[in-house]
Amino acid sequence: MPRKRNDKPHLEQYRGKWAVVWWEQGKRQRRSTGCTDEKTARQFLIDFESELEKRPIRLGMDEAFVRYVDSRRDKVSAFSRLIEATQALSRDLGHLRVDQLDQKAWDQYAASRTKHKKNGEDTGEAVSAGTLRREFNVLRAALRRAWKDGFLVRPPEIEAPRDSAPRDRFLTKEEAKRLLDACTTPHVRTFVAIAVYTGARRGSILALTWDRVNWQTGMIDFQEPDKPLTGKRRSVVPMTKALRAEMETAKMLAVGDYVVQWHGKPVPNGLRWSFAKACQRAGLTWKPTPHHIKHSVASWFAMDRVPIDQASDWLATDPVTLRRVYRKFDPTYLRSIADDFEL
Repeated sequence: MPRKRNDKPHLEQYRGKWAVVWWEQGKRQRRSTGCTDEKTARQFLIDFESELEKRPIRLGMDEAFVRYVDSRRDKVSAFSRLIEATQALSRDLGHLRVDQLDQKAWDQYAASRTKHKKNGEDTGEAVSAGTLRREFNVLRAALRRAWKDGFLVRPPEIEAPRDSAPRDRFLTKEEAKRLLDACTTPHVRTFVAIAVYTGARRGSILALTWDRVNWQTGMIDFQEPDKPLTGKRRSVVPMTKALRAEMETAKMLAVGDYVVQWHGKPVPNGLRWSFAKACQRAGLTWKPTPHHIKHSVASWFAMDRVPIDQASDWLATDPVTLRRVYRKFDPTYLRSIADDFEL
C-alpha cells in the first residue's frame, strides 16, 4: 500500500539540517530552516505557516474536487453520484482558487446550472432543487477538506440553497397493483414487488442476496454484512404473504446469488428504462421513478395511521422526516382541531 502523502508543511532532515517541506500546485517544495536544533526548527515552522497563510492560495477548485473524491473513495456507497456532482461543479467552478469561492460565485453557479447530456451538450433545462442541494453539499465538503489539509485559513460561509417542497404525488395502491401486473420480465417484477411490499431503496434491493432472505423467520435483511453503516439506513422487514409468493417464484428462477438478477448477474444501477416501460404498460398517467415507490409506501403508512416508530423501522427512515413529510397524508391529522374550531 503506498504511503499517504503529507501535504501540510512539516519538518524533515536535509543535509544535516531541518527543512520545511510542503506541496504546492502538485509540486513538492522545500525550504531549509538553517537549524540543526529541532526546537528552533519547530519555531521556524510555526512562523513559516503564518507566512504561508498570508500568501495567495494556489490550490484550484478542480484539484480540490479531485482531492476530495480521492479521500472518499471506498467510503461512500453512491460514489458515482459523487463523481457526477464534482464533474458538474468543476466544469463551472474549477477555474477558481479555493479562496475565491464565495457566496457570489455559488449564487452565479446556482442561477446558471442547467442539465447536460452525456456528451456534454447543454440542454438549457434547469436542474432540480435536489440536484442543486446535493452539489452544494459536495462543494462544502470539498472546501472543508481543503481547510483540513491546510489550504484555507477557514472554510467560506456560503448559504445553502433552500430545500424543495416535499413530493405530494405518489402511487395509489391500485396504481401499484397495475404496475406490478405490468411487469412481464422476471427481474423487473421481483424488483417492483420488493419495492412495493417493503418500501426499500433501489440500491438496497439491487444489492440483496439470497443468504439474507430467511425463509424460516420470513424476514429480509437489507443490510450488507461487510458494508459500513451510513446515513442511508437499511432495515430488516418481514415478508408479506404476497411478497413471499413473489420471492418463492424468483427463487425457483434464480441462477445466482442476487435476488434481482439478469442472466445470473446482479443489476448494478439500471432498471430505469425497464421501469418506465412497465409504467407505460400499466397505463399510468404520470412518470414515477423507482424512488416514488418508497415515497408511496410511506404515504400509505401515514394514511393507514401506522405508528411513526414502526413506520420508521420498516422504511429505515428517520422519524423526524416521516413526521415532517408524511403526516399530512393521515386523514385524521388535525381533524379534531378542525371539528372543534368555531368563531
